[in-house]
Amino acid sequence: MKKSMTMSTTNTKRRTIVQEFPNRNAIFHTLFLIAILNFGLTQPLRAQDPPATEKPAKVITQLHLDGPKVLNYGPNLIKVWAQYDGSKRWRQAKPEEYDLKIDGSAKIIPDISQQPVNPFTLSANADEQLTVTASAIVGDVETEKKFKASELQSRRTLSLSIDPDANSHEFTGTGAGAMFYDNQFTIDNILFDWCFKDVNTEVLHILIRPDFEPVNDNDDWQVLDNEAFDWAACERIFWICWHAKQRNPDLKIYACLYSPPSWMKANDDTVGDAGLKEGEHSRLEMAEYVYAFLKHAEWKGTVIDYLCLFNEPDFAHSQDGNYIKSLTELAKTQAFVSEKVDQLIAADPDFDHQPKYVFPETLGPGSITRAGEQTIELAKLAEEGLLDHLAAWGVHDYWNSGDNYWNRRYQELKDFPGVDQRPIWMTEWAQRYPRGDLASAMEYSENMLNALRLGASAWMAFEWAHPAPSQSGLISTHWGEDIPEKRFWRSKSYYAFRQISNTSPAGGEVLKTKSVINEKTDGGSVETLVIRKDDQLVVHLLNSENRPLEYQLNWQGDAVLELKSMRRTSPSENDQSIESPEPETDKPQKIPPYT
Repeated sequence: MKKSMTMSTTNTKRRTIVQEFPNRNAIFHTLFLIAILNFGLTQPLRAQDPPATEKPAKVITQLHLDGPKVLNYGPNLIKVWAQYDGSKRWRQAKPEEYDLKIDGSAKIIPDISQQPVNPFTLSANADEQLTVTASAIVGDVETEKKFKASELQSRRTLSLSIDPDANSHEFTGTGAGAMFYDNQFTIDNILFDWCFKDVNTEVLHILIRPDFEPVNDNDDWQVLDNEAFDWAACERIFWICWHAKQRNPDLKIYACLYSPPSWMKANDDTVGDAGLKEGEHSRLEMAEYVYAFLKHAEWKGTVIDYLCLFNEPDFAHSQDGNYIKSLTELAKTQAFVSEKVDQLIAADPDFDHQPKYVFPETLGPGSITRAGEQTIELAKLAEEGLLDHLAAWGVHDYWNSGDNYWNRRYQELKDFPGVDQRPIWMTEWAQRYPRGDLASAMEYSENMLNALRLGASAWMAFEWAHPAPSQSGLISTHWGEDIPEKRFWRSKSYYAFRQISNTSPAGGEVLKTKSVINEKTDGGSVETLVIRKDDQLVVHLLNSENRPLEYQLNWQGDAVLELKSMRRTSPSENDQSIESPEPETDKPQKIPPYT
């Protein structure tokens, strides 16, 4: 149901508002096709760089507007690019750095965050010529672009060929995190239902923080003095885990070590520009630290099912982290510490659960497969069986070399020694900038479908909830002591994530498909994902262009297909079941813009 509300501008009272804004954006078209004849059983079972450290200059020297050649009736995404003093690099400008003016009847649609975003959404409703002007607030710079607006028809056709027996890899499910912003769950208990009841996920991703053992409890890594540990900082995460498991008993908890305590680090700091101190002692103490957390978690009623000992160890962070320059050192640390953790668990008569290991949580697959000599040396260790204890290889999806990497990244990792028989988990991705509800949803959707289609078995969003206007979380919040009117809402990205998660059967097989598009895009993209489990076939289709897309499904098999259901997230729908006629196999169907 759509709800609208009038926001008060007075500051005399504080109000808490759960918001469901009118749907202005769009994402997905999901088809369920059930094969009812001659269906054999299957075997069981956009890219971002690493976080930038350089701060852009404040003075803009050039501006550029980028959008579709022709604006369609309804929403259209327009980006503002900028060059800054001292640099020739084009960057997506911060929305507070420029003003906009529209000469024409088209209107800028306010973002649900009620804050400026880039790209902005421009809604046209008449055939006309219009002009958009962007003016820098700091720097005497202005640019304008003329657009034609018209009611656009389909121009491109997607032909998707599906072979029911062309299995690529197993789909193991989706998940999201309660890590840096686990405090968001204190806002309202309805967040627990939104995350763990309404969305069918398999994994909850949490952090092992570095501050539970301020000083070394003793010099014997096999003797744990629990009195030396301060567990107060992790009480909230176990409270979240309890609520999550109450709503989804099958949910698995995946814990990742953010950084070892400072006294184990070479820089005597938890900041991630250094790794562990030289020698065996710090690694033994790291094993004890992880074991202590696992033991305390179990005592609090939370069983840790999966464990990773690192978080982006390939990047020298200014935030907490454990920076390990060499992949061989990383692998040897993983093997040594995990073995010692296992020894501590085995020696503990009160500990009855052994977590499974995920490795290495680098910035992306390319951190492993495209590291030159380090890649070769790591491959040798993997071939020797050093990493045979792993349950899955886990990577984030921020790394991008800018050449032919993006569409090859997961296949290259699948081909890496030791990976072929284990699932690849995409364990973190987020849209980290104020891009707005519609643009962020497009990015989440494209990355999610692309990664799963190309080889990732699981896909995890960075945070369930995160403060606006950055959409690093699926649920956005506007919260704080200085905010008189507190709000939180499910983003369009949330509904896209929910739609994919609730309709994709874990344990199914991702199928290899062939997509043919008859014409180039005008600023949008097309992405697909097909999953089969038993006699059920799920087809996900994304159209992020501002005009409709025709599509045709070409079934390569003797089975008779019956359309069972269809769901869609669009400008007027949020993961909504829709009425749809049985597709005619000889005629293309249509997907609306941004759907």
